[in-house]
Amino acid sequence: MKALLDFIPLIAFFIAARHSGILAAAGALLVATIIIYAIHFVRQKGKFDKQQWVVLLLTILFCGGTLLLRDDIYLRWKSPIINGIFAFTLFVSAAINKPLMQLAMKEVFTLTLSGWKKLTVAWALFFAFMGVLHYITAFMMSDEAWINFKTYGWIPIMLVFVVVQFMVLKKHLNPALTDKTVK
Repeated sequence: MKALLDFIPLIAFFIAARHSGILAAAGALLVATIIIYAIHFVRQKGKFDKQQWVVLLLTILFCGGTLLLRDDIYLRWKSPIINGIFAFTLFVSAAINKPLMQLAMKEVFTLTLSGWKKLTVAWALFFAFMGVLHYITAFMMSDEAWINFKTYGWIPIMLVFVVVQFMVLKKHLNPALTDKTVK
């Protein structure tokens, strides 16, 4: 449900960009994000995780800057910077032997510290790659190409990455998750 709610701001962005331009899309993205995060806040009993705080605050900052200064350059920087922050954070966590993917996925997979570090670095590289793609589409391609990629172009790339990750890690699934006996 949470993941589905997180698509609503993208849909609002896409519709507004198509019908009213990028400044309207920034406003639609900002309003939709605030509404969705208010729903998350209530459903999560008054709490956000660190990733949610980063996305919310940067969305407010970049969309707000875009609207206030009437310049879409700020909105164009949002996705490359968010992906860059995620990549940097994951790289650092692996480097200091506290891989964040272990915290996020410890109930799903049973890996050694080395395995968790490799998984964390793989995700860091993925976010770095996505940051570069977002940068290229935002600053080196047409507005239409950027809007299309920002709205839905990244989804197949993410799905392929997740499927490949699952294929590589399926032998490391937590046995409690694969136990087919009814209790």
